[in-house]
Amino acid sequence: MLRALSLGAGSQALEGVRALAAIGRQTGSLTARLRADLERHASFGDKFSGGPGDVATAGWIANRLSGYGYRVRETEFEAPFFVRRFARLAAGSTVSTVLPQAPVVPTGSSGITASMILVEAGANAVPGDLRGKIVLVIAPFGRHAALGTSGLGKTVKELAQAGGRVIVLITTGPTGEAVALNAPEEPFVPIPMAILAPKDAAPFVAAARTGAMATLTLDGEATRRPCRNIVATIERGERWIGLSTPRTGWFGCVGERGTGTAVFLELASWLAGVFPSLSVFAMNSGGHEYNFAGSHRILSMAPPPEKTAVWAHIGATLATRDAVESQGRLVMLDAADPQRSLMATDRAREAAAEAFRGLSGLERPTAVRPGAGELSAFTDRGYAAAFAVLGVHRWFHTREDTLERVDAALLEPVLRAHQRAIEIIVSRG
Repeated sequence: MLRALSLGAGSQALEGVRALAAIGRQTGSLTARLRADLERHASFGDKFSGGPGDVATAGWIANRLSGYGYRVRETEFEAPFFVRRFARLAAGSTVSTVLPQAPVVPTGSSGITASMILVEAGANAVPGDLRGKIVLVIAPFGRHAALGTSGLGKTVKELAQAGGRVIVLITTGPTGEAVALNAPEEPFVPIPMAILAPKDAAPFVAAARTGAMATLTLDGEATRRPCRNIVATIERGERWIGLSTPRTGWFGCVGERGTGTAVFLELASWLAGVFPSLSVFAMNSGGHEYNFAGSHRILSMAPPPEKTAVWAHIGATLATRDAVESQGRLVMLDAADPQRSLMATDRAREAAAEAFRGLSGLERPTAVRPGAGELSAFTDRGYAAAFAVLGVHRWFHTREDTLERVDAALLEPVLRAHQRAIEIIVSRG
């Protein structure tokens, strides 16, 4: 308490003391609450923007925020959605289910049949004549997340411009699973594109080396569905605390989105009871898969940057379980996957470093990286004291991002670090 008083003066310092006291009161049941929220989040199923799981999750979050005393408002926008009937790649007797890359360009029920050609992403030049061919692309090993203007995205654009009729991307990574990739709201390339799981790729790679014929079928309806944005406010004074997290993602995304949702709800509840002279603005957005489409549509509703004491963005994969390879398979551990980072603006970096000390991967805050998670969407608009955690765990953007990948005991210290960072920044004014 004495230390908190030394950080600021007057009411701000006293509010810091109340914040610390509130943390202490929550100790007993905090892990249980986080576990219950992770389980509830997982129970809703896939979180594709506008899908049934997303609709259910949005309703749950809105009700929780209303129960904490927030004034809740909702808006809608149209997000891409694919109603899949059939998605597979066939070459000779080898057939594999593929993941249509969203926003999807369907092939129709008969598919597209053409000879294959193999491309390794990162090569200096486009090999051979791609016109009319199915281009099978081997991505470099990595924890893939998105198609952008450089790297893998640049390769895909060049292959489409060189005449490729279809692109099938092998997302080589630590699990062997197909990895869905974030993209713009319109198709990234104007041709059908699918993801092939690395664990299924070997026979297709061999066939592509010989120029064998193959058929890609992406049959379904490429449409759009309403997706909700949620804005919740408690007005108590002229200065504000901003709190945000995206809601949507590929598949169940329990590690990616569930950890952030659980922390977001706890922080919203906590902020409703502390800092009585500060107002709170909380936003929960859809369309994250499409270059943060939802957030961009509602940021105009946020308080002015000059009146915002701190903006805490609750990013992806706050805490997931690590794993080790053992006898050809991945075995889950009860330790946190360190593949995560902490970004902070100059005004928030010292406080973030102090608050997150001792948490693997989060001990050294970095500058905000444009396009890495949604934090830059806020800092680009002038929010000067802002921070966010961003992680990419092994099963990121795959069907296997399930409840097995998380542990509330690993998430609790990350929640507490967010609380400490907010308290310190507010106290230092």
